[in-house]
Amino acid sequence: MSILIKYWWLFICVCILVCARISATPAKLNRVKNIPDKLTELEIDTMRAAKTASIITFMNTDTNPCDDFYKFACGKWNRVNPATTVDHLTTGLFEELLQLLDRKVEKLLTNDTEFKYNAIDKKVKDFFVSCVNLVKLKDNYKQKLVDLIAEFGEMPALTGNTWNADDFDWVETIARIARRYGKDIILGMDVMADFKDNSVNRVYIGQADLPLESRAMYLEDSTAIYRESYKKKIRKELVKFLDMDMALATKTANEIVDFEISLARGLIDDALGLSLDELSKFTTIELMEAKYGAVVNITKLVNITLGEVVREPVYEYAQVYQENLKRAIPDTPKEVLANYIFYTLISDFLIDLDKTTQRQKKTCIEKTKSYFAKNVDNMVYRRYSSRKTERDVEYMWKKLKETFKTTLLSDKLNWIAEPTRQYALEKLQALRLDINSYTEHNFTEEFGELVTNDHDYMANVLALLHMNTKREFNKLHEPPKPIEAGEILSYTPANILIENVIKVPVSILQPYLLWGDNYPTAVKFGTLGALVGHELIHAFDDSGRRFDKDGNSRDWWDVDSTEIFLNRTECFSDQYSKYYYGGRLLPKTVSQSENIADNGGMRLAYRAYMRWFEDALRANDDISMEQLPNFPYNNKQLFFISFAQIWCNDVHPEVKNLQTSTDQHVPGEFRVIGPLSNYEKFAEEFKCALGTPMNPEHKCEIY
Repeated sequence: MSILIKYWWLFICVCILVCARISATPAKLNRVKNIPDKLTELEIDTMRAAKTASIITFMNTDTNPCDDFYKFACGKWNRVNPATTVDHLTTGLFEELLQLLDRKVEKLLTNDTEFKYNAIDKKVKDFFVSCVNLVKLKDNYKQKLVDLIAEFGEMPALTGNTWNADDFDWVETIARIARRYGKDIILGMDVMADFKDNSVNRVYIGQADLPLESRAMYLEDSTAIYRESYKKKIRKELVKFLDMDMALATKTANEIVDFEISLARGLIDDALGLSLDELSKFTTIELMEAKYGAVVNITKLVNITLGEVVREPVYEYAQVYQENLKRAIPDTPKEVLANYIFYTLISDFLIDLDKTTQRQKKTCIEKTKSYFAKNVDNMVYRRYSSRKTERDVEYMWKKLKETFKTTLLSDKLNWIAEPTRQYALEKLQALRLDINSYTEHNFTEEFGELVTNDHDYMANVLALLHMNTKREFNKLHEPPKPIEAGEILSYTPANILIENVIKVPVSILQPYLLWGDNYPTAVKFGTLGALVGHELIHAFDDSGRRFDKDGNSRDWWDVDSTEIFLNRTECFSDQYSKYYYGGRLLPKTVSQSENIADNGGMRLAYRAYMRWFEDALRANDDISMEQLPNFPYNNKQLFFISFAQIWCNDVHPEVKNLQTSTDQHVPGEFRVIGPLSNYEKFAEEFKCALGTPMNPEHKCEIY
């Protein structure tokens, strides 16, 4: 149940939606073994030489850095890590981090003899083993799926002429499913903190998440190929898991997708950049019933789902979606509605069981992480954490905050009125950074009542969903708790605007891709520093500036500063909409949150690094480690090369339209070219003449 999550924090990982939806596997990756904490001088030299070799491997130094810095820094990436097959649809740094993490997770979920498992860890292990053991039970799996459907009714495509449309109440059916297992179908419902007063929880009712993510994926001609693939996937699953004949499966799949397309006509267009204030209306169940009751019995939906009569005000989210429902539902035959609801109910359980053992393990690792994200992160942290790395991150965070404070006080931002700047300083002071280790989390309280086994995967999932759903609806009578985003917070830094906190996952701190004790500080600030800086800037971008220091939605910017801010935002909109990708221009969008954060985060990280470097020079500290062995670029140039290589990636040609239709981040090459071409310090270091592609006369800048 998550109709509002994406508006409360902003993601950093490029292709995040593409990777999650397609489950792409990284291509050839450098294998990194566990390395002891204490190294000899020879081992340190060897590691630093290896880092030099790794950086140079991906560079194409035949390219002039002033013409195209992405090709200069990442020009050979796709030769080493090509995205050319179904298994390798996207490759990049985050895929590498994910694969390294998964190797650790697999060891922990099987039997790591060096790890001390507690009672809750063992439940997580049982869940994983039950998933792996699905292969042994595949002959009985259809019956389990049919039994799940039977909890809530009958699926017309299975029962045929005996199905009685008069007995089917679609609102009651989706409400009972949501009440039991927390699955939103057609219409979403959440209990979350009031975004205007995060001291209380409210009910939010509105737009549900759809599998293809966005309006563009359902409605644009350029994405038709993905809709056809989606239909084929559903058809294949209906035949394989429910024994439908091909003709009936084809008809049913087509009807399911066509109905979903009709729902998608009401989806919010992310390109419009609408705020939570603009998308959410404070109202009552009675008023919503008056608007939609002829088609959607809102009172029945809420009462059954929550198990009580709600008399407090609620938020209606994305009114345009509900207005569209008033047209889509009457135009849809009841049997199509029923088939859609029951297919959606079982869709999470349709796991391909004809895989090799290793491929089945990979699927089951993903499933375990999705249901037990916090537990898995905590296990990884307990097994592999380095306090030294954490101290480094804390030091970097301190430098980033100090540097941004200096920026806010500088004449460079004198276009922001003094009262607004003073409140920005208060918000910055209150902004926190947490590493998602969950060391203080009470897992026994959360999972103590959960019963798992190592042989019945579906029973495990249903028990977990039922437990989580009860906890979700109990929140209506409890004070708000920190937002839980499951697996998303496990592999990407995030700024949770409603809490004014930045979360850093344990996966991002794995040595030795971004991080290494003996790497130059330029590398650390150019990589993790830029990522965390990106999230810091989100607190002050076109979305974050609408939230105050306590995480409540409030406009604290004065009118004149806002006007200048919006004008500067338009500069980014114009700049990025002129980039070509996959044979077409990037879509022009109102919201520029990610581009503002990319630009501001890189600049902030560079300024913070230079503060560190200049302090070290003044203190006569040894800075010899800032120069990598046999690396023909200085430490400042190394910062920019390291930053660029965060976004080295390759994307299968058939995925490019999917990427630009579902991801609010621009493709990796423009996350390099855009920010660096806007930054005069970059041009100075690489001696790019004014007017060259990487040093245009007109530049975009906010922070």
